[in-house]
Amino acid sequence: MGKPVNVSRSDIKYLANALRKDRPYTEMSRHLGVCVDTVKRILQREGLKDFDGAKYVVARTSDNYINMWTRSCMKCGDDKPRPKWQYICNKCKELNSQHSGALGEDWLWD
Repeated sequence: MGKPVNVSRSDIKYLANALRKDRPYTEMSRHLGVCVDTVKRILQREGLKDFDGAKYVVARTSDNYINMWTRSCMKCGDDKPRPKWQYICNKCKELNSQHSGALGEDWLWD
């Protein structure tokens, strides 16, 4: 599974404006630095445009469907909301993946 793409409010405004002006998806994808399919998924997810096909359906794992909790991260103690049953925040999870090759995986938590 790919890394989630975080889209800022200014990016969403750009996409909405580009849709009104009938800009091609390739132009939108270059602006965001992602592929065309990802742009279509973002448009679908943000409710800006509907596409036919299961490929663009908003997944049940989307933030719209996931139960969130504010349990403290087991590594850094951060209590920002994250998906329920995720015990380590995304920042610590990324740090784990960066260091996993050098030190082995015996000390890491999944």
